[in-house]
Amino acid sequence: MPIPRPAHRAPEANGARLIEPPIVPAANGSAACIQALVDNNRLLRAAFDTRIGDLRLWELIAATRREVLTVAATYTSSYRDAERPADVADWIARPIIMGGHQPELFHPGVWLKNVLLDAYAREVGGTAINLVVDTDRCTHAAVGVPVGRPDDAHLESVSFDAGTEEMAWEERPVVDTATFATFGERAAGLLRPLVPEPILTRWWPLVVERAAECHRLGLAIAQARHALEGRMGLETLELPVSELVRLPTVLVLMGWLLSRSREVHEAYNASLAAHRRLHRVRGHGRPVPDLVVRDGEAGEGPWFEVPWWIWSRDDPRRRRVFANAGTAGTLLLSDMQTLRVELPISPETSPSKWVDALARLEEHRLCLRPRALVTTFIARLLVADVFVHGIGGAAYDRLTDDLVERLTGCQPPRYAVVSGTLRLPMERVFPGLSATDPAGELAGIHRELRDLEFHPERYLPPAPAIDDIVIRKRRWIETHPTATLARRRCHEIRAANVALATHTIPLRDALLARVGPLAARQRARRLLLSREYPWCFFPENELRRFLLLEKG
Repeated sequence: MPIPRPAHRAPEANGARLIEPPIVPAANGSAACIQALVDNNRLLRAAFDTRIGDLRLWELIAATRREVLTVAATYTSSYRDAERPADVADWIARPIIMGGHQPELFHPGVWLKNVLLDAYAREVGGTAINLVVDTDRCTHAAVGVPVGRPDDAHLESVSFDAGTEEMAWEERPVVDTATFATFGERAAGLLRPLVPEPILTRWWPLVVERAAECHRLGLAIAQARHALEGRMGLETLELPVSELVRLPTVLVLMGWLLSRSREVHEAYNASLAAHRRLHRVRGHGRPVPDLVVRDGEAGEGPWFEVPWWIWSRDDPRRRRVFANAGTAGTLLLSDMQTLRVELPISPETSPSKWVDALARLEEHRLCLRPRALVTTFIARLLVADVFVHGIGGAAYDRLTDDLVERLTGCQPPRYAVVSGTLRLPMERVFPGLSATDPAGELAGIHRELRDLEFHPERYLPPAPAIDDIVIRKRRWIETHPTATLARRRCHEIRAANVALATHTIPLRDALLARVGPLAARQRARRLLLSREYPWCFFPENELRRFLLLEKG
């Protein structure tokens, strides 16, 4: 198991950023910076001598980098300007800084990664590539818009498309063009009392324009966002994961992994088990479920689940993949329901057969896509000199580190971590909102209610009837709890508290009456100050400052 890396947390302060490593060395004398990380990772990669088919790993890496740069530049050029250097050999030799995220309406802390891809690449004279993770699931087509005031704020769900069955982003079309076209106006209208001029109003028409060209919901959002980044001066390339995993060199690595399906299955589960022991995680579903084994029919042998998804173009629901290598020279893949394919993939067959067999799946309208760990396994091992993660990805990819070591024997390259916190400008509308503390007031009331339950005499004025009960209670408190008297002592103290409680009913009712409104204010405050709102809900000038794009 790799040496544990420190856990990262999202910055709490509004406008704060987490950038690790920094772009340049810090003034405190620390040598940590992106150039040092690139140099370290290149030294690690120089030692990659594992054989993948008939190539050494470092040879496969060189070939993959050429393919990725070429295809990413071609893809990006289809909707915005993209530079393609004349000296291709020099281009390939330069560092590649890579990151990735699902093509959704993510918060500004995620968008900050894209800006740092550009900044890191400029600093080391390399190329920045953002992977559009369109192989992940599109679960819903709506966002929550905050409305209301600090005592009753809530979220209004605003759809940007009609609902449909869950499928990968790469398959998800725009279903309701009217809903899609009017999303920007509808969401901005609800948001306007809080944010008068969100960037959404001028950006969403570009999303609608891109949807008419690419006919995919996720790619329309991603391409429109990337086009805006170009106007902001970012010089990055983008590439959908669905395109990355179709490249011949990537298919070589996928074929190699699938030819060792049982080993991959066992290494994956062993990495999960080691992670749970190290971080004291309970349950076999966290952070992801274990891969399982299914019994086959007579003579087939067991089916080992492998970390891929499979679906057909006719039925785009993602399904788990099980592998069976019971027949020499052949690999059977199945979802154990309706899909079953036979591929000439084994450690003995040539990589050219692996590539041809996996490529032909597309001709039969079948999609085989890697899950998250294998996706970053491919990106970090074959392409990126440095991969830039957010906080969630960084925690998740400790598993990838272990998987790389178990399957290749190589020490994995280190990754960068970038995130940030930007909250909607609520102080302009509700001055002092950040300073309010309904949670603290609520905790104080709960402490007072508890104290009122066990020490009601502290809240009652002197009176003969009350004084008699208090004296009796104090006498029992001062009585030593012997084995004979312990139970009675407890009973008498409790009875005294119950008797005194009849005199504190008005105070208790007054405290309880404050709980509901304070809890509502607490929920409203948390909602209004959330860091999770889409970046397009923010004013452009605040986004530019947060993203470090303001000149000077």
